[in-house]
Amino acid sequence: MGSYKLLLDEAFDFDFNLIAIHCSLEQYRLAFLINKYAGLRLSSSEDVHFYAKQLKYSFGTMRYEDSKNYLNYTLISNHFKLRYSQVLTANALFAESEHFKTFNLVPEVKNADYLLKVESDEDNAPCTKLLGQLNRIPHIISAYQIDVSALKSKQNLIFE
Repeated sequence: MGSYKLLLDEAFDFDFNLIAIHCSLEQYRLAFLINKYAGLRLSSSEDVHFYAKQLKYSFGTMRYEDSKNYLNYTLISNHFKLRYSQVLTANALFAESEHFKTFNLVPEVKNADYLLKVESDEDNAPCTKLLGQLNRIPHIISAYQIDVSALKSKQNLIFE
């Protein structure tokens, strides 16, 4: 009897919209301004952790579940700065030097500081209206929608 091989092309359905946000604010300050201008209620939630090469990467998140409109909003940092020390020679004036390395949650949009993930049960996510509200915030340099199907690292955005 012959053996059969089943291939699973795509295990997840990526039914969410993604907005990239460029700004230099801290995450709590950005969440406050988004709440003020867009009428959301983003609040702090548990960080998203990734483990690779015996290192732990943590990305801060803020969430809001709009049960009335069946929408979930997640504001997540796209950058994680890893601090490490390097020991120099023993006779050097400074025996240790401190270095930083930046890791991105979605490397395809490495210039974006934050990502706003909008999940919807239906295809009625109000991204056009939300983009207009985000671009009105004076501290946001730019905000634009990203095509999720074109991302190679879209599996990093599934963390529930």
